[in-house]
Amino acid sequence: MGNVLDDDILKCIHHLNLSTLLLSQRMLEKDKVMAMYRLGIDEETADILSNLSTSQMLVLSETNQLTFQLRFENSEMMKKLTEESRISDIKQMHTGILLSSLLLDSINK
Repeated sequence: MGNVLDDDILKCIHHLNLSTLLLSQRMLEKDKVMAMYRLGIDEETADILSNLSTSQMLVLSETNQLTFQLRFENSEMMKKLTEESRISDIKQMHTGILLSSLLLDSINK
């Protein structure tokens, strides 16, 4: 039973990896600067992602690890972003600000 579950999880990881790579390329094609911001990547990484062939994306996606990383670095950030808010627009702006600050911190390192 464990192997079936493991196989199912691996398939989901592969699909998620490929979907994320395809979405990233599409976003970069449409608006590179906004895509870099939303993906939390630098220009060199954006260029590499943009130029990946289909076969390269398939190879990358078929690993047993997620190829993209969640940007929530700690539990406090998750708690702040999931707290109840009376105004949903403020919550969305707050999320954007927190994720942007993570991107800036990573660029400055």
